[in-house]
Amino acid sequence: MTLDILLLDDNPDDRALARRELERNLPDCVIEEVGDRAGWERVLQAGLRVDIVITDFQMRWITGLDILKQVKGFDPQLPVIMFTATGTQEIAVEAMKLGLDDYVIKSPRHYARLPVAVHTCLSRNEIRARAIRSETRLAALLENIQLGVFRMSLEGRLEEANRAFWTMLGGDPSAPESLRHPLLDQVTSRLPQLQAVSDSAELQAELGATDEAGRFYVVKLVRVKVNGHDAIDGIVEDATSLRRAGAEIHRLNAELEQRIMERTRQLQEANEALETFGFSVSHDLREPLRTIQGYAAALSQDLVARDFSNFEQYVDRINAIARRIDLMVSDLLEFARLSRDEIRSDSLSLREVVQDAQSVLQNEPAYRAADIQIDVPEDLMVKAHRPVLVQALANLLGNAVKFVRPETHAAVLVVAQAHGRQVRLEVQDNGIGMADEARERVFDVFERLHGEEEYPGTGIGLAIVKKGVERMQGSVGVESAPGIGSTFWIELPGA
Repeated sequence: MTLDILLLDDNPDDRALARRELERNLPDCVIEEVGDRAGWERVLQAGLRVDIVITDFQMRWITGLDILKQVKGFDPQLPVIMFTATGTQEIAVEAMKLGLDDYVIKSPRHYARLPVAVHTCLSRNEIRARAIRSETRLAALLENIQLGVFRMSLEGRLEEANRAFWTMLGGDPSAPESLRHPLLDQVTSRLPQLQAVSDSAELQAELGATDEAGRFYVVKLVRVKVNGHDAIDGIVEDATSLRRAGAEIHRLNAELEQRIMERTRQLQEANEALETFGFSVSHDLREPLRTIQGYAAALSQDLVARDFSNFEQYVDRINAIARRIDLMVSDLLEFARLSRDEIRSDSLSLREVVQDAQSVLQNEPAYRAADIQIDVPEDLMVKAHRPVLVQALANLLGNAVKFVRPETHAAVLVVAQAHGRQVRLEVQDNGIGMADEARERVFDVFERLHGEEEYPGTGIGLAIVKKGVERMQGSVGVESAPGIGSTFWIELPGA
C-alpha cells in the first residue's frame, strides 16, 4: 500500500536528506516536496490528499505553526510532524497544543528518527480511527435500544406497560397486578420524592450483580396528571449491554494506551541500540583498515628504498587482516539477518541438533583434538529453528575448544535436561574462564576479552548466539570463574 507524504521545507538540501532517509526506510512511500508558498497553495487547492505532513518550522514564506493550523483546520485527524532545527521548547509545547503529532530535531544524527516518527504517528492515527469506529458502533446501539414504558398509581400499582417492558421484566401483560420484580420495589421506594406534578427522579438499579445473568437498569420517573388524577410515568432502559460495552471499551482503550507506551519504549530502545551498534561497527572495522593502510605505507616506503626484506611479511599480514575483515563482515551480516528475518520454530530433537553442530566443526583441528562428551537424552525435544540453533551450538563448542590455556587438552561436556516447560542445554569446558565483570558484556557485539594474537576471532560469535536464541523465545547465560572454566547455557521452550 502506497504511503503519500507531503514534505515542506524551503531548503532543498534538507528536503533531499529527509527524502533519502524516508525512502530508505519506507520503500512504498511517495513524497511530494513543497518549498514555496505557490506549491503549498497548490496542494491545498488539490484537497491535501496525503497520509502525513512533515514540515519545517522557520521558512521564508510561512511558519510551521501556520502550516499546522491550516492542516488541522482542513482535517483534524491528518498527522503532522515538525522537523526543524530552529524550534524551541516553547514552540514545541505550543505546537502540541495545536494538535502536532510529533516533533523531531533536524540534525544528522536525528534523520534516522524521521521514519520512526512517521511509523509512530500513523500507528496512533489508526488507533484513533479504531476508537472512533468503536464509538460509532456504540452510538448505533444507543439509537436502537428498546425502552420499556409503564404507568403506575401513586401507591405503586402497575396500571399499564408496553411490550418491551414486559419482555425486560418477564411479566404477564394480561395480569399486571401479578408482576413481582425487585426493580418495581426500588421504583416504589422512590415515589414519595415525587410530591408535585412534573417532579422527576432517576433510578439506577443493579440486580443480581454477583451473577453472570445480573442486569443493570436505568429508570426515569415523572409525576403526571391523567384525566384529573395524578400518576407516575416511567421509562426503563436495560443498560446491561451498554454498561458491559463501556467497560470493554475502557479496557481496550487502556490496553491500547499500554501498547502505545510499550511500542514507544521499544522504539526508543531500538534507537539507542542502533546508535551503539553503529559506533561499535565503525570503531572495530576502522582498526584493521588502519593497520592495512600502515602496512601499505610501509611497503611503499620500502619499494622507494628498494628494501625487500619485509616484503613477504607485510603482504602476509595484509592478507591475514583482509581475511579477518571478511570474516567480521560475514558475522555482521549474519547478526543483522537474525535481527531481521522471520524465524519459525519447529519441534526438534535436541540430540540431532547437537550432532549437526558437531558436523559443522569436524574439520577444525582444535575441535578434533578435544575430548567431547555428549549427555543429551534422545527423546528430549525443543521448539526451535534448526539452522539458528545449530549455528548457536557450533559457536559455543568452537569457543569451548579455543579458549584454553596453552599446553592444556580441551575437554568439553554437553549436557541437557528438561526443567518444567523449559529445556536447558549446557556447554561446560575446562578453559581459561572469565571474571564476573566480563560475564555482563561477553554477549555484546565486538566484545573481546583477549588480544587477537592470543585468541583470534571477530568478537561477534556470542552476540550471534544471544540474538538467535532470543529470537526463538529462549535465553542464554554463562557461569564462569578465572582459571577454572566456563559453563554457557541455553534455555528454550520444550516441545
